[in-house]
Amino acid sequence: MKKFLFLIVFTGCWIATPLNLFSQDSIQSKWSFGITAGPQFTQISSPGLPAIPENGVGYLAGIFGEYEVIDNIKVRIGTNFDKRSFNAAYQSAYLVFNDSTVSRDSYTGYDLKYSVDYFTIPLSIIYTKGEGPFKLFIQGTFYYSFYLTAHKNGFTDTFIAENDFKYIDQEEYPNIKQGHNREDFSGKTDIFLANEKFNSSDLGLSFFIGGIYEISEKVGLYLSPGFTASFGRVLENPIYESRWIRVFKIETGVVIHLN
Repeated sequence: MKKFLFLIVFTGCWIATPLNLFSQDSIQSKWSFGITAGPQFTQISSPGLPAIPENGVGYLAGIFGEYEVIDNIKVRIGTNFDKRSFNAAYQSAYLVFNDSTVSRDSYTGYDLKYSVDYFTIPLSIIYTKGEGPFKLFIQGTFYYSFYLTAHKNGFTDTFIAENDFKYIDQEEYPNIKQGHNREDFSGKTDIFLANEKFNSSDLGLSFFIGGIYEISEKVGLYLSPGFTASFGRVLENPIYESRWIRVFKIETGVVIHLN
């Protein structure tokens, strides 16, 4: 969290620098800055996993600065705290204890919820169209995200039926007992399931269609739903081609014009 706060302050100063350097009215009138926040609904692809992950709900929040390059065309850069989530659940139909013993009475499974935190830098081009206080806009964004941390909540469980317990190799699995062998999780982690680390970064493209309502000459409110296509891996191991998919987000924010 300290690292994230440092990056927010650093980027805020970086965004504000041009405003101090170019304080003339002709230049300053082209600058705006603001805050943004909103929910996002995310899922990962599932090659190599025993079950398809389910959707999760996260959110984003951040600051930005934008400059009007020409009429109706703006360039925006910002920083976001970017929380994405997904759920992973699975239960086997049976367990294989050795080459000749298969049991449908025993089973193993998990029910886990992951939220993955990123520090995201989006760079956008925005086209605005309309007259009067309400305008429509189209926004295309390239983003790069730095992995911060992940949180894991839920449990894993292996149930060993009474008539199957005799097949367990006690020397190899000394901690396995008859009945439920449940382990609960709640807190930070850098690992997905047993031993796969989350990747250190992500990048991709987002596309938004939204509207902005100008309350006054200086302040506007906007709403913009959009989709994201991710090109980076969720997991560090290249064997897994997991991607963030079906990322739908709704951004809302306040824009302050320096005119």
